[in-house]
Amino acid sequence: MAAVTRRIQLTGGSTYIISIPGKWVKENGLDRGSEVSVEEVNGNLVVSARGQKTRERNRRINITKAMDRDLLQRVLTAAYIAGFDTLVVRSNQYISQEMREDIKRFAKVVMGVEIFEEGANSIVLQNVLDSSTFPLNKAINRMALNVDVMIQDTIKGIEDSDTSLLGNVIQRDDEVDRYQWYVYREVRSRSCEDSRVPFFLIISRILERIADHAVNICRTWQSPADVSSVRDEVINGLRSSHSLLKEALEAFYSTDLQRLNAIVSKKGSVVAEKVRIIERAGNGDALIQAISVSEDIARIGLYSTDIAELAMDMIMSSRDEISL
Repeated sequence: MAAVTRRIQLTGGSTYIISIPGKWVKENGLDRGSEVSVEEVNGNLVVSARGQKTRERNRRINITKAMDRDLLQRVLTAAYIAGFDTLVVRSNQYISQEMREDIKRFAKVVMGVEIFEEGANSIVLQNVLDSSTFPLNKAINRMALNVDVMIQDTIKGIEDSDTSLLGNVIQRDDEVDRYQWYVYREVRSRSCEDSRVPFFLIISRILERIADHAVNICRTWQSPADVSSVRDEVINGLRSSHSLLKEALEAFYSTDLQRLNAIVSKKGSVVAEKVRIIERAGNGDALIQAISVSEDIARIGLYSTDIAELAMDMIMSSRDEISL
């Protein structure tokens, strides 16, 4: 329901009251004399329907004509982020096997969604995950672990010239996306419950971008161009950025501003690593590939310093006074 404005009224000389929108009362099955819960959350008063069953969020996608496959995936993802208990995809024609497989693939990629019912003209998806058992901070931690292992395996794949492992890293990018979409959905529904929620949203986006850069490095290293001349510099640079990422993630929930500031101050060393890789590359295809890889390595390092800056912002958002 959209935000509404109510005036505070005084009754009985000492009691302040506001009226509750009638639409909300009816939608939650309440009536005169029903009890509601009033709770203070981050300085705001949250009114909830006490003891009432949470109403289901049902959404529908109607397909009325031939649809681009990418558009369907984006609409399904948007519906997931918006939140639903049940999602019905219905077509005015027989749903093709190709579209059916796309919908099933979507259900496998996102967290907590299963195919509940399937017919010639419709497919019903249901959200079966109780998000209260998988809080945002846990999702961020799992996402960070996935990104950490992706970079570890990128380094190992380059060291061992293991193209199979590099390909596996590329495939694991979907797992990171799963967590990011889940974070987007939960942030939308829990924005008033925890002052850290906006910061969780931002760090999920940073982690997703770091995973993308790891994938870029793997793809570049699988290319036919000979980049062996910069192999050692690439490994050293990637290890350095990976170490910075681990340091930033370990410090994210800390309150040590000095430690966080030390991480932020390493931006210069990240750029210096990038320059060293390019200087060693020589000319031709090797130089082109080195520029591409060095940029991805630098972005991983610089995003890591962004995580430390974000942690500092989160600390300040919860305090009115701080001592340095």
